[in-house]
Amino acid sequence: MSATHPVYALQQAWALAAKRQDLPQIQSFYQSEFLAFDAVKQLQFNASDYFVHWGQCMEFCPQHSHFDLHQVQLHSSGDLAVVTALLYCAGTDEQGNTQGCWLRLTQAWQLQHTNWQIIHDHFSVPFDMVSTQVLFQLTPEHGESA
Repeated sequence: MSATHPVYALQQAWALAAKRQDLPQIQSFYQSEFLAFDAVKQLQFNASDYFVHWGQCMEFCPQHSHFDLHQVQLHSSGDLAVVTALLYCAGTDEQGNTQGCWLRLTQAWQLQHTNWQIIHDHFSVPFDMVSTQVLFQLTPEHGESA
């Protein structure tokens, strides 16, 4: 992955805005019309519903202690870039309990005039097909359980 590509710095800034729970800053990275697939709540989100969802997630975990990108890979051609990463997200709830897990993240970015913006977000968590249990205990080291 090229750390010199503009999307690399933008994605790092996006993750920092998410860690700070700065919803207006988070929104600034997205094109006005986009589609998002999140790991929580529903199959897909349009632009207006997605930021309501972000707000609800922030209320659930009012203090992020982690929103950290790992194993970031960027592939680009012309005005499109695709970024994949593993994301460790953890926060402390109002009772002081820290909860966190690893997620898979894919983002599609498109160059709009002179600005790169997110046109698609996809967060997911693996699950076991036999038990139908979500595998929150997985870690990046060989995909093994913690």
